[in-house]
Amino acid sequence: MKRIECDVLVVGGGVAGVLAAASAARDNARAILVEKESYLGGTGYAGMLQHICGLYLNGNTAPLDTLHEGMVREVVGLLLKHSPEKSMQKIGKVFVLPYKREGLCKVLETLCNDEKNLSMLLETAVISVMMDGPDIRTVVLECAGSRTSLEPAVVIDCSGNGALADMAGAQYEMTSADNRQLAGYVMHVKGLQNSDETLSLKVPYVLAQAVSKGALPFSAKFTTFSPGDEPDEGFCKMSVEGEDSAEREMRAKQDAAAIHDVLRNALPAFKDSRIVGSSLRVTDREGRRILGDYMLTRADVLQARKFTDGVVRNAWPIELWDRTKGTVYEYVPAGDYYEIPFRCMKVKGLTNLLTAGRCISVSHEALGSTRVMGTCMALGEQAGKAAAYRVKEGSWPDFAK
Repeated sequence: MKRIECDVLVVGGGVAGVLAAASAARDNARAILVEKESYLGGTGYAGMLQHICGLYLNGNTAPLDTLHEGMVREVVGLLLKHSPEKSMQKIGKVFVLPYKREGLCKVLETLCNDEKNLSMLLETAVISVMMDGPDIRTVVLECAGSRTSLEPAVVIDCSGNGALADMAGAQYEMTSADNRQLAGYVMHVKGLQNSDETLSLKVPYVLAQAVSKGALPFSAKFTTFSPGDEPDEGFCKMSVEGEDSAEREMRAKQDAAAIHDVLRNALPAFKDSRIVGSSLRVTDREGRRILGDYMLTRADVLQARKFTDGVVRNAWPIELWDRTKGTVYEYVPAGDYYEIPFRCMKVKGLTNLLTAGRCISVSHEALGSTRVMGTCMALGEQAGKAAAYRVKEGSWPDFAK
């Protein structure tokens, strides 16, 4: 089996993982990025999402720029250059950045390819982790039946579900299946006629009526509609119940077809429409939350708490996709933000492992705010910088202010 040494191993090629690997490489660490799929972008690409959330302050006045400078702002600039017709917009009480999924993938690829110290391994899975006390010593990868043994100085788990951290024996919390946030699935529709802003209200109303008659599953009543770039297109964001399995994927496709049939029969705008695409997979909003040296709480978020080791700023509300109520929001004070401390990224009991992205150390409620893409980008960048610092100095940076 081939053996490779590296400074920083990053597992997961979503926005958190790419920024973690690129920032570590930019700080002169030899970094390897491992992604099980054939593409970068994670949920931001596979989920067919339309907006990046968590980039800006929220309030009555439009922010002049992103909450974070550095690589996060660099990515935003590259996205705007790729799609100059896009710009920051306000939806309800929050500011978001519309984007094209193909543009996101290209920007992330560019970010990685520009770093000479960074190597990418796509379609590669982590199959085992070997420990030396509290240290991760070896990570075994598999690609196309061939195995490679990596010996990293520092590991960053950006897998979303904390898969590597779990293999390393890290402690974690996971909300019970009955209370876990609903997963997501997006259906792309074209051929709409005379589409207008009222469809965002009509679609949920029609689907709620169908649910009450038993024509659709209960979760269909939480479906939302948003228009696309072209006048005849739109996106239906569905909620999906159940555990991660092939059965859930099949059920999501069946539900999408059933929802589309109901809309075609009930709304003239949908009469001649067709489904032209969907998410590549059902995307989870919640999974393992790896325990760190601190767990961010609901109160920390809503009280806009600051920390001596705060490394990431976030103003996104607590957005919970509840299984009985649908989407529930609780807002950070307007014009303010809270901080995520570095301790949320340091894995409790393990010396050379960090987490970044959805699986950091937060409560069920706080996760509703921290899991969005803009925040995950910032978490990834800070994790990569901290990992490179540890490689050079032999210890984590002291973020105390």
